[in-house]
Amino acid sequence: MHPTEYHNLIDSRAYRQASRRVLRQLLEALLFENALPHVEWQDGQDGQDNTLTVPGLRNDGATVTYQCQAQRTFSFGRIRVTTPLLRYSGNDGNGQTIAEEASDPALFLAEIAPWLNADAARLEQFAAELLATQIKDAHTLYSRSGNVLRGADYDTLEARLSDGHPYHPSYKSRLGFTLEDNAAYAPEIASAVVPILLAVRRGRCRWTVSATLAPTSATPASNLLSDADYRQFRDELIRRGLRPEDYLPLPVHPWQWNEVILPTCHQALARGELLALGPLLARYLPQQSIRTLSNASEPRQLSLKLSMNLVNTSTSRVLAPHTVQNAAPISDWLQALVAGTDWPSPLARPVLLREVAGVSFTAPAPAQGQYGALACIWRESVHQHLLLNEAAVPMTAVLHIDADGLPLIHPWVQRYGPEEWLQRLIERAWLPVLHLLWRHGTALESHAQNMILLHADGLPSRVALKDFHDGVRFSTALLSGPAPALTAAPAEHARVNPNSFLQTSDAEELRDFTFDALFFVNLAELAWLFARFYDMPERRFWQITANVLHAHQLRHPEQAARFALFDCFADTVAIELLASRRFQPEIRLRTRLTPNPLAHFAKPPCP
Repeated sequence: MHPTEYHNLIDSRAYRQASRRVLRQLLEALLFENALPHVEWQDGQDGQDNTLTVPGLRNDGATVTYQCQAQRTFSFGRIRVTTPLLRYSGNDGNGQTIAEEASDPALFLAEIAPWLNADAARLEQFAAELLATQIKDAHTLYSRSGNVLRGADYDTLEARLSDGHPYHPSYKSRLGFTLEDNAAYAPEIASAVVPILLAVRRGRCRWTVSATLAPTSATPASNLLSDADYRQFRDELIRRGLRPEDYLPLPVHPWQWNEVILPTCHQALARGELLALGPLLARYLPQQSIRTLSNASEPRQLSLKLSMNLVNTSTSRVLAPHTVQNAAPISDWLQALVAGTDWPSPLARPVLLREVAGVSFTAPAPAQGQYGALACIWRESVHQHLLLNEAAVPMTAVLHIDADGLPLIHPWVQRYGPEEWLQRLIERAWLPVLHLLWRHGTALESHAQNMILLHADGLPSRVALKDFHDGVRFSTALLSGPAPALTAAPAEHARVNPNSFLQTSDAEELRDFTFDALFFVNLAELAWLFARFYDMPERRFWQITANVLHAHQLRHPEQAARFALFDCFADTVAIELLASRRFQPEIRLRTRLTPNPLAHFAKPPCP
């Protein structure tokens, strides 16, 4: 980026907007996670928000104070910061306190560090993630130039939504990207991404394919590539005197190709274990997760989920080989589970965007940075499943505030009414996920990015669910049928990634896995939106939600034991501490018990 352009960026409204958001989400997360024990509250007067004061220490030992307005909310007791964070430090020599708007998340973190119980090295890394989030978010906002997204088609929304994770402070860190990379590959900015097509020798890869995709074929390449790309794959191998059936296709993201594959996998290329065949011919558009690309040339074709040694929301975006091998078996198992389930009215059978195939390269002598660095998972497109009267929007769009200052869903809520629209959303999108938990003891990580809302003229009709290779948890003892046959994680992966597991014997752990994503990360944000824009108190929001759950449970008394086992009306639920885990040692699950807003409505309403 040219220095003049960079100066314009950091002097822009977009930069100030991003700075406020990073600090707001950081402070809100630390407060929820009880990481700041010395916070002071002063009750607001005449209905005003409360004043929140956070003490800190400058590096010279002098005291500093941060202050803002905030609300305690009904949703899990979360605290919402409602004004920019101000920093008070010393005086100007004339007895006047120096006050300025805080804009540096790394400085804020450093000055509150004495109270964080943090590992110094991990705290420093966390600060780097926050600074990276700040500049990447500012860059995307600056480049988008306030475009209104309401009314856009699904693929445009999937790419151009700029929100990121609504709770995680490092919601757009993208460590590994320069700003030039961000301009070229970020979904909010990029016009297209062209993957490189590799061929990988079968003996040097792990692969899996759905039984429904290629039940008898020894070569699934023709089912995974467009006609033109398959011809390129086949003809180029034949031109080199090789048998196409001895190789599998393996697309790679162009950033990954330049940053990781060329520097570390050149020996495999020299030995012919990997062959570079050229760019894919179809045009691809990055989705919100960056490394998942949808086929813009043929929208009904499979999407590509590609390995990237990119860190976003504190997680490396590589694809561990065992998860690639598990992708199709888990999808097929879930599909059979859903197909064999009764979906009593008003539930609508959810759409599963199956991961139908996966290929990962395994080097004979792996080098640092190669694990999971070269892999692809093929996923079904939502366009395959839409009915004639249906349209799709990413569930993140339901939470989006558009450039005109109104929610993207505003026309729909106005047309059908806030309570009616919300009830329909819970019935058609949330209840099916809970039905799978209650009926089958199967928990899905259904945060907004893993859900797609299908609607008819804005009225919710069904939900599409995705991202199953590592976003499912189950207990073999609690399943209503056989468990899927899966490849186990290697011991080293389990040690480094203790939160990456699929099986548990703890029913509450399954309930909390569902609850965390579906209610805490997802519905709590919608409750806050409805309170601000539609004058719906959060208590009323959760009462409507509870009424939908009670109505379903009263219609199915035969499942009473399962409703009690996976109790959504429990007094407390365990929520993962996404901020604290960034500066404290990694453990299997770092959670806290928090009041459950649904517990206030544990008894069904009187008929």
